[in-house]
Amino acid sequence: MKNSVIYLIFLLFLGISPSMSQEDPFLRDFLIRWEQSRKYFIEVANAMPEENYFHTPYPEGMTFAEQMMHVGVIIDWHAFSKFGGRNTEIRWDDFKAEGKSKEQLIQLVNSEFERAADLVRDVNPEKLDETASYADFTRTRRQFLLLLADHVSHHRAQMIVLLRLQQIEPPNYIHFQ
Repeated sequence: MKNSVIYLIFLLFLGISPSMSQEDPFLRDFLIRWEQSRKYFIEVANAMPEENYFHTPYPEGMTFAEQMMHVGVIIDWHAFSKFGGRNTEIRWDDFKAEGKSKEQLIQLVNSEFERAADLVRDVNPEKLDETASYADFTRTRRQFLLLLADHVSHHRAQMIVLLRLQQIEPPNYIHFQ
């Protein structure tokens, strides 16, 4: 009994709850990767000067700010509707870039990353095989998390291209793996 108490105190001292040993490996790994993705996204967003946030090199393209808001709205929709089961429409109006400063845009997207992480932390791993649909696709909750991560990478890469078109070297990805 004494050894058990000492072990528990040791785990608490390290900031590890005893239940962590029972957590789902996929969710654990996803959350680690998600945090690194969030950090890299914010670094990329910080690299672009605010005066270039609303420029696009071609008329049909999204601006840097619009790329950011697109990521934010899809995090909200994929995480809370498709992964979390909220079953709502995409909230485009809540994620308009116009009228927002660079700092406001970064804060909004950062908040969406954090909200999604909190949702994933609280999910029951037994629900990962449940499905939801959109368009012509039916996916498991696990697959929706993977799609969400892919979507962030896709648009962050477009943001990196916009940085390069401004002759700005993007943050080194190797630091965020």
